[in-house]
Amino acid sequence: MQGSASANPRRAEPAAFLFVLLGASNLARGYSALTRHISQGISQGPAQFINALGPGRGYCTRGGLLNFSYTPIGECRVMESAEVFAQQGQRVAVLFTDIGNDIMYGVPAEALVECLDTLIGKAQRWNAEIFVTSIHVDISRDMGKTSFKLLQSIFYPKSPVTFDQADSAVKRVNHYLEEKAQQNRQIHLVSGLGAFCGLDKIHFSLLKSHLAWSRIANEILLALDVAPTGNIGPGSMAISLCGNLNRLIVSDMLRITKRPEGFF
Repeated sequence: MQGSASANPRRAEPAAFLFVLLGASNLARGYSALTRHISQGISQGPAQFINALGPGRGYCTRGGLLNFSYTPIGECRVMESAEVFAQQGQRVAVLFTDIGNDIMYGVPAEALVECLDTLIGKAQRWNAEIFVTSIHVDISRDMGKTSFKLLQSIFYPKSPVTFDQADSAVKRVNHYLEEKAQQNRQIHLVSGLGAFCGLDKIHFSLLKSHLAWSRIANEILLALDVAPTGNIGPGSMAISLCGNLNRLIVSDMLRITKRPEGFF
């Protein structure tokens, strides 16, 4: 599905901050809670959000769920829209998360690294604050070959990738992210999120997802010199999950309504 109801930055109310949120299923589930928490923490002026997200979404290849797929993040117009904001003088923060679907779709690690490097390079030219989350599953440590095959058959049934190939690719991409953050002060690596994952080691646990997104949101706010006002609560996360389910069914699967403004 070519999902993109685009935000028109020229018609938007002036915002002190623009947040560009890029990811897949975890971000889709936590989007409402994350944006609400950040908005409540920003006191310098209104915050505006644009995103490219959705279950199974990839950065450099198409991915999705069941009967629909999304344009790769690297090919949709979210970064072009963000650039207009940056040229108008707004402060920009970009989050890269849910990195890893491309690996299971058979994209070589070097191709994924190149795609990420291009996107990060664009954000750097805007002098944006950039946040990246490492791939939180260590395949060789966190799952055996039987578990890998089971999860692969559920989430990536057409994937040709072997256990060893996936393990090697994850390590390569995480090494790239670590090096990139060490070399650039404006790039912030958020790691250790595996502690919040459920049994599948891919998605944040329903009981811990609010903790994961609190960690990410508060690191973003601190890097922007904004003192966090607390944490995301379970109730806010439940509302966010329901909102994502509604958006997923009504807009993405059944296509009864267009995707909301700002969703690419």
